[in-house]
Amino acid sequence: MKINSLFIILIMCFCLFTGHSQDEVRVPTTPTTSSVNRNEAPKDFETFKERIYIGGNVGASFGSVTYISVQPLIGCRINKKLSVGIGGTYNYYSQSYYGTRYVSTIYGANAFARYMILDNIFAQVGWDKLSVPDYSSPFPDSRRWVDNLLIGAGYRQAFSEKGAFVAAIFYNVNQGTYSPYRNPIIQIGFNIGL
Repeated sequence: MKINSLFIILIMCFCLFTGHSQDEVRVPTTPTTSSVNRNEAPKDFETFKERIYIGGNVGASFGSVTYISVQPLIGCRINKKLSVGIGGTYNYYSQSYYGTRYVSTIYGANAFARYMILDNIFAQVGWDKLSVPDYSSPFPDSRRWVDNLLIGAGYRQAFSEKGAFVAAIFYNVNQGTYSPYRNPIIQIGFNIGL
């Protein structure tokens, strides 16, 4: 558990420090220095705020089985191709079975790294740490923490200058008995830049 927490903290620090190291102080140039600056590559982002985006996935179904899923995220673009981020997960399940209603929840946190292979195609690796019901425990309402390593790819379609719909398919590499995911995992959501 300490390694997972350290992983999330390292991603956040890398994102923050990389973003701030790209900010520069504008200094008036003289003719001799401007000729040197003309050969520099253009910056990916002018401000740290341009690097940040929010978004996530939402889903629901209602009827004899009720399912509600909310997965917010916040990401940071390291450069035009690579971004990292963190998010949360909350899933609510409710089902009636022979007059008895059964309710369960799944919640937790995640971290991801996304690399744009082409303009709209990306590869992504992610890690989820989820609290799930432990039905094998002799104690009522017991829970268990489950790690999921998700690897996949997706498609990103812009709907505005700063917003995009995202659809992805993942494979849970370490799927086990308590994992709430069944392979393949399909997610559809959105990202909006700040």
